[in-house]
Amino acid sequence: MVPQQVAHNSVVRFLRHDEGLGFRGQEGFCQGCLMLLGVPLDFRNTEDLRAAVNTFGEFHHWVSDDPYLVRSIVFAAFP
Repeated sequence: MVPQQVAHNSVVRFLRHDEGLGFRGQEGFCQGCLMLLGVPLDFRNTEDLRAAVNTFGEFHHWVSDDPYLVRSIVFAAFP
């Protein structure tokens, strides 16, 4: 796209999010760590966390002995 003059020595260029320098398109699933906040204590178990994560990714395991009950750390694969 055409650079736009903003101020005396400033120029702004707008690029599409999928065409810029450093864009890394990737097919398939990425593996990573998710932090789910505010999960009720009744649902902090493997079955319920697996059901929640499997709506958008693939559940691997979670940190069940985390001392902070407000968060649930889940390892998963997701698109």
